[in-house]
Amino acid sequence: MGYVIVAFFVVSGVTALTAYGLLRLFPAVGRERLGTAAERPSSSILRFDEAPRVLWQRLFERVGRVFGPGDTQKATRIRYRLLQAGFQDPRAVLVFVGAKIGLAVFLPALLLFYSILLRYPLPNAPLLVLVFAAIGFMAPNFWLSNRIKERQREITNALPDVLDLLMVCVEAGMGFDAAVARISDVPQARRSPFHAELMRMHLETRAGRPREEAMREMGERTGVQDVKSIVSAFIQTEKLGTPLGKTLRVHAEAARVARRHRAEERAYLAPLKMIFPTVFLLMPSFFLVAMGPPLLMLMRLFQAMGGLRSP
Repeated sequence: MGYVIVAFFVVSGVTALTAYGLLRLFPAVGRERLGTAAERPSSSILRFDEAPRVLWQRLFERVGRVFGPGDTQKATRIRYRLLQAGFQDPRAVLVFVGAKIGLAVFLPALLLFYSILLRYPLPNAPLLVLVFAAIGFMAPNFWLSNRIKERQREITNALPDVLDLLMVCVEAGMGFDAAVARISDVPQARRSPFHAELMRMHLETRAGRPREEAMREMGERTGVQDVKSIVSAFIQTEKLGTPLGKTLRVHAEAARVARRHRAEERAYLAPLKMIFPTVFLLMPSFFLVAMGPPLLMLMRLFQAMGGLRSP
């Protein structure tokens, strides 16, 4: 009887500790929802901090100020790409340029330090230094391109759901601005980049910017052709006075169909993409496991036959 009681308390304790750990890792209710509106930080996406909070950001910003692009057109092009990646702060251009210069200097220096530490002279040291400097200089560009593609993919996937919600709000009697404010005000855990862009457009409109200009700027910031088409449709609907609900319904249906087609396309391409890992990773292991024992037996048999013939 005593063992049963001890086992019961042990199992209960382990279960309670596991549940506590899971609730700490994956809370059911976010802490920001438990606080009152006065306790939440009043921050706006149209405002920026006076200085970067992280040390490496301040360092890269100083480097970018010294070695920043003097050409205004080039700086504008970098700023446009950073906006598409979701970096709204104007100082992001300086941080990005400083990161490129810093990595171009840091990687060759790290290579030379490693060589000195091992006391081993590097063969073709100038060529390796140039290669590492080129890698460090181009690495931020590749990272930025990947971030832009990932953000555009998230916006494209969130577009049908957002249009459906806008359609429901507009057909329920809400105005367009009120519907955008209601849709974009979602918890941080469920917020997509498209929600952030809608909130920015709404705040710009409230600040006095013309709605058409704010919507076109939102389409340019996203870089997604579907969003640009929908923005053009909204502007045309507002000019002609046609019902906005019907326009939202048509575009929401088209966005859902396009998302389903993209999912089907990826499903069809999945077997083709699995051919190369299967051939180059699984097949060698399979042949090694399947043919290894017979080959060992044949080698032993040949050795035995050779030993018999030697006398």
